[in-house]
Amino acid sequence: MPGFGRRKRGGASHDQVVAVDVQLEEQIRAVEGLVGGYLRNPQDEATRQALLAELEKFDDQAARADAYSNFRSVLVRYQVPRSWLIGATSDASVGEDVPGAEFKAQVALVKAAKDAIRDPTAEAQSALQRANDELAEVRRREAGPPARSTEPT
Repeated sequence: MPGFGRRKRGGASHDQVVAVDVQLEEQIRAVEGLVGGYLRNPQDEATRQALLAELEKFDDQAARADAYSNFRSVLVRYQVPRSWLIGATSDASVGEDVPGAEFKAQVALVKAAKDAIRDPTAEAQSALQRANDELAEVRRREAGPPARSTEPT
């Protein structure tokens, strides 16, 4: 898609790519960054509060995107929009291409994090760990096999 920064990947992928608002993707990455610490020590109140704050920022961003999407759908009810950007909050929103499988895994991670914060049971913690592991696995597959060294040993 012209105008969007394309994410470069080491491995070949036939995965569908989705255009995601840069701010939404940054919020998702911020949540990702805090999940590891939360999983290591879910009883640490500072870590829990930091994750909760990022989830609230994510929800605010998603609410702005929903409001813009609803507004835009009224304007273009009988027209085909020129482009769709997941999480856009205005016509000037900038996006980046994200592999579809990765975005799906990111969304699952955010949902699992919300559940774990809302109801910190062992089951919710396990679901968050699985979502975190799945995202890491998707990224490993997207990156492809490690490059082999051609230097003599």
